[in-house]
Amino acid sequence: MSKEPENGFSRWEIGLLLLCFLVCLTGALILPMNMCPDESGRVLLSRWMGNTHTLPAGSEMDVIIMNRTAQNTLDPSAQHWGFSYALRPFLASMVGAACEIVCGWFTDNPAVLLAASRMCSVLSVTLCCWYCLKLGRRSFPSPHCSFFFAAFVCFLPQVQFLGMYQNNDALSLCAVSAMLYYLVEGYDNHWKTASCVKLAIALSAGALSYYISYPWYLMGLVFCVVSVLRDREISFKGRFLLQRAALIGTICLVLAGWFFIRNALLHQGDFLGMAEELRSRERIAALGYRLYEYRCARNEGVSFLASLREGNGWFFQMTIMSVYGVFGYLDILMPNWLYNAYYSLTVTGLLVFFVTLLRRRLSGRDRLLILTGLIAGAMVFALHAWHSYARDFQPQGRYIITLALPVGWMIARGLDVLQDRLQSGDGRIALAAGCGWLALFIMSAVTTMSKMLLPH
Repeated sequence: MSKEPENGFSRWEIGLLLLCFLVCLTGALILPMNMCPDESGRVLLSRWMGNTHTLPAGSEMDVIIMNRTAQNTLDPSAQHWGFSYALRPFLASMVGAACEIVCGWFTDNPAVLLAASRMCSVLSVTLCCWYCLKLGRRSFPSPHCSFFFAAFVCFLPQVQFLGMYQNNDALSLCAVSAMLYYLVEGYDNHWKTASCVKLAIALSAGALSYYISYPWYLMGLVFCVVSVLRDREISFKGRFLLQRAALIGTICLVLAGWFFIRNALLHQGDFLGMAEELRSRERIAALGYRLYEYRCARNEGVSFLASLREGNGWFFQMTIMSVYGVFGYLDILMPNWLYNAYYSLTVTGLLVFFVTLLRRRLSGRDRLLILTGLIAGAMVFALHAWHSYARDFQPQGRYIITLALPVGWMIARGLDVLQDRLQSGDGRIALAAGCGWLALFIMSAVTTMSKMLLPH
């Protein structure tokens, strides 16, 4: 049995981190773009920035999402989206462009350049694994519980898939995991300046990822305020809060605020880019191109609750299934027995957590962390459901993939208490659970994810 190093990770944890990086990198090198939802629209931005060394405004025809032929000419008979992802936060594409530029110094191989544009996702999932391990070390006495926590989150097949192509979901997951770690670090060290600076950097990265993850950052700030108010070692709490808020706010304004200020200046005050997206579609339609029509229940006169039950609960079913793993354009599903195995282990793990919670209370910090995660997760799911109802029917688990973090933490906490009660001091229960979770991922990769590499 490996022993925990005095400083740093155990061999099990280091091995998990390396495996995470290598699997994502391998997928980035060999996964066809036509298996990756929305990637073509994001790669347009990376190519534009790589070629011009400037940021797109969103109105350039070369970055608007249009169906193009192999000769890169527009197909007037096809349906087009008619807007650009440059109107939304695009940090992932900026990192991809930087990686493409560096790779371009050595090769012009299209496959290598595509893999370079995916490096933000590869690094995001790897960093998420790193932050989960660090958060686990601060939360659980046994390093094998941190091993399980990181394995649960980062070796969900859907998370590994997100780590293989260019998207904002992987970056969002990484930003939330970093935020949670720095919240706990700040709580433990009474909000030293360094922790606040690192928290602000995580919040800024998250702000430039996905709007749907914003409830996490709101609840993160609530966590900060509540923890300061409860901290007996902090004097003059009002002044302290103002000072820390000014520090975090200034850093976020510099690192992330520029995007929204730029959007407002470019698009008639529309700092979120949503109104400009509709105007862009109108301009493309005026040119004679056919537009993809958003499908949503509200436009069809269906009530919100009825829409959730539509198709025998298809919204809930597909959303939850694709948290675990539905690949390609939601058309490559795992075998039913794998979904059932994932569901069973997750539910069993949560039951263990709630049963052990009756016997051992959480610390004040952990209670605050769990409440933050549960409230933020509920808000994210509600936003996802409303967007699918009112704007575009998209029951995709990747939009709520951040819920894996609080669920994984709770299961790991339950395992920690369970093995303590069973006097399994070496942590073999959590280690076995983590290895079992990895085995499920391997079966998913062999039985299902491999189909993305074959003619489909």
